[in-house]
Amino acid sequence: MQRWVVLGIIVLLVFGSFGFVFARESFQEIKNLQVQTEKCESCSCQDFDIDKALSEVNAKIENLTKVINQKEAELQKLYAELNRTKSVETLEKIVKLEDKVQNLKHDLKAFERQKLSLELVKKYTRKTPYGLQVLYYKLPREDALVKQYIEKVHPVRNDVDLGWFIAYYRQAGELTFDEYIETDMKLREILKDVKSGNATIKDALKLIQQRKEIWDRIYDYLEERDKLQTLKRLKELGKQQTIMKTIGIEPLAYNFGGINEGSSCSSITCYLSYGYKDTLPGVYDINETGTNPPEKVYYQVFSPVAVWVGIYESPTPNMDYYWGEYCTYEFPSTSTDVKKYWDKAVELHPGSQFEDFGSIQVKLFYDGMAYNPKEGSYQESNIIWQFECNKNGCWVTSYHPKLLSPPDVTYRNQEYMLYIYARVLECCSGGDVSSLTCKWANRHCDGCFAPDESKSQNFAVVVRDGWDWIIKFG
Repeated sequence: MQRWVVLGIIVLLVFGSFGFVFARESFQEIKNLQVQTEKCESCSCQDFDIDKALSEVNAKIENLTKVINQKEAELQKLYAELNRTKSVETLEKIVKLEDKVQNLKHDLKAFERQKLSLELVKKYTRKTPYGLQVLYYKLPREDALVKQYIEKVHPVRNDVDLGWFIAYYRQAGELTFDEYIETDMKLREILKDVKSGNATIKDALKLIQQRKEIWDRIYDYLEERDKLQTLKRLKELGKQQTIMKTIGIEPLAYNFGGINEGSSCSSITCYLSYGYKDTLPGVYDINETGTNPPEKVYYQVFSPVAVWVGIYESPTPNMDYYWGEYCTYEFPSTSTDVKKYWDKAVELHPGSQFEDFGSIQVKLFYDGMAYNPKEGSYQESNIIWQFECNKNGCWVTSYHPKLLSPPDVTYRNQEYMLYIYARVLECCSGGDVSSLTCKWANRHCDGCFAPDESKSQNFAVVVRDGWDWIIKFG
């Protein structure tokens, strides 16, 4: 039993803290971690050295920081050149290099979150002859943590716990990623307008800065999410001193018709048995920024799996007014059959004001097989459509396509532009994934569905600026 306590801490906390994009050169480091952990699973793990692991992570952080500093020095030279020449070609070089720097920062922030998890494990465990033991009495009390985060977040409801705050930070990151999609697409359109004389270099520079600020906010939300997840798992392991079911984000998850409950697996199980593929090509994966059209991804097949609904006490979804969530297998039967999701949210939310002033965001998850030219092969990949509703009707926001027609059937041989919300899925089994197989999948409402071999969410997008109604009510 003590052996499994150790594995639970190491596997669930240490290897479960990666997020967003890993550069190609980082893949070998992941494989090295796999080998180390595979060896660990053959013994009691009593020799696991947290200080050594922290040292290795710090080294990776230091190396990435050096590379980023070098790239940013190159950027400063390009910005100085742009200031002198006002050259559109130099502006395009800046955008391409900014994209590379941001991808490196994704890696850096992922390792920093891994470091945070290790530091928490070190702080709240002690080494024994059998491995690491959770010092449950030293962990912060949940009511104290909840009070601290209530003062920070000011939730719209009183009956909240750690699980609610984990869900809050998750949806905050997802909503902010929507903002990034809109800003990035506008930047790529502005680059074309600068070339034709219909926009200025200053307009493009403003959007470049906005993209950086958006990612900084996303990183903050991810750090809070991972910190709370680590503390929550330590508490569970400390109570039980064995690996049992690791609970996902289940508070306030109402089952509209019911979805199957999944079970968490150790992240290393997915690394070893399911795989860790490169992300599919996204809108930003183009050869000449602003000139070539984004590469479309070919889906051999995809089928409807589950629907997630986020509930907000604001006229349009706003992370600061997040109230709760529910999930269902009930897909729209037509491209306009969406009012039922709003009606269910009204039914679930107590009080009459929500119907007048609230809103929902809906995500339709599909599971399929897509061709990844980076890998030269097909891989299991999800694809997601989303829309929003309030009392007036349902709509799609900028760059999100309208629903498929019909949405509730299997599609074959389709191509889509994608935005990739990378490296955010969890390792789980059961639910809508085989109970005999652990996969990177979505864990909304404590389910396990819409897996993806690159550990990512893939959103279908179109080139369209502005909202578009799906249907207006009454």
